[in-house]
Amino acid sequence: MDFSDVKNRAILLFAQTEFIWSEQQYDMALELMDQLINEYDLNRPLIDILSNAIEKYENQATEFVEFNRSVADLDNSVALKSSDE
Repeated sequence: MDFSDVKNRAILLFAQTEFIWSEQQYDMALELMDQLINEYDLNRPLIDILSNAIEKYENQATEFVEFNRSVADLDNSVALKSSDE
């Protein structure tokens, strides 16, 4: 096995999956995540990389600002009640 080739491929993979720049790329990343999860154990390293990129985008994208603010404003000490109560 040529480890320098593996390293170069990994560098390219990380460069392509580390950042999501647009809503279109975000949608494509979510679609890919749905596919990867079907074989979770096989795809776990890529799932980890992609989930980090998705999380970064969701934390920084303007379309999520209001949602992120509302989540941050939630009272963490209040437990959710079940619908049976």
